[in-house]
Amino acid sequence: MPLQPQLKLIVEGRALLTREQASTLMQHILAGDLSDIEIAALLGALAARGETPAELAGFVDTMRSAATPIPLTPAERLTLVDTCGTGGDGSRTFNISTAAALVAAAAGTIAPTKNASANITSPTIMVAKHGNRAITSQTGSADVLEALGIPVGLTPNEASVALRKHHFAFLHAPSLHPAMKAVMPVRRALGVRTVFNLLGPLTNPAGASAQVMGVYAAHLVPLVAEAMAQLGTRHAFVVHGTAESPSGPPTGLDEISISGPTHLAEVRGAPDLLGTVTLSTITPEDFNLTRAPIEALLGGDAHTNAAILTAIFAGERSPRRDIVLLNAAAVLVASGLTRDLHTGVTLAAHTIDTGAVVELIAALARKN
Repeated sequence: MPLQPQLKLIVEGRALLTREQASTLMQHILAGDLSDIEIAALLGALAARGETPAELAGFVDTMRSAATPIPLTPAERLTLVDTCGTGGDGSRTFNISTAAALVAAAAGTIAPTKNASANITSPTIMVAKHGNRAITSQTGSADVLEALGIPVGLTPNEASVALRKHHFAFLHAPSLHPAMKAVMPVRRALGVRTVFNLLGPLTNPAGASAQVMGVYAAHLVPLVAEAMAQLGTRHAFVVHGTAESPSGPPTGLDEISISGPTHLAEVRGAPDLLGTVTLSTITPEDFNLTRAPIEALLGGDAHTNAAILTAIFAGERSPRRDIVLLNAAAVLVASGLTRDLHTGVTLAAHTIDTGAVVELIAALARKN
């Protein structure tokens, strides 16, 4: 089918695409069949009318098939969880989701017998942390991990080895999504958020079917959750937090917040069925955590944020520790390691306090 009539329907007629049509359109985009002007017009039209869950699912279908796979067995893929978010919230916080990923991975290295009080349901978790260098934030996940001495340029085989041995591997998005080069010039030229900000976190190259995904706006929470349900996600949380400040109006946060309430969608999959989506709002007080202003969570460059993570993992008691505990708890629940956020917070705290995260970082930094 010629692309011009299809683009005309989307750009001028605001037509909605089926999942199959969206998948086919993304195939043409990644193959370089559209000019930069056509891609820019398409992205603008989608942003203006708003994407649908079916369109997101179709785009993701093609992007996942085009990604460089990580060699893992089907059984291993069932233990994977990711914490990649959209970024772009402008909050200037430290790397909360990266810290949560390290805590969750370290929790998987602790023997279940040591954590009976944490209500563990499964001893197995592997964190396949998908991410990039800084684009919309001060410091990307790759930047802070590199500052901690953790390798970020792993090959697919190296990533699978790290996951099996250490329960953690960083998956550098540009290296594992080579087809995305076709859209990078347009994304850079536009300089604004597009549908690709939503698609990246949904296209984990290792095939993680459990995740915690922060989004930069509250209205995206149900949209992304419904797309996840169509994609067969096993268990996930989509979150957008409110960041309250005494010095200005509330802002948004693509994390679970301790600076205000968090809009949360829980996605639970079932064999051969579409997943179910449950919407709720949570507060830090629900988990006996003290509310703190966003100023208490600010970060800086890669070395500053690495120092913040190091202090948290060394036992610092602060709002920074509390927000990591709450976000790590969501990862632990999504992975199946704990049954609810309350016990997830308990396990995350125990994991830090035993020194397991410090040991994990040292092991990862040894590169063996």
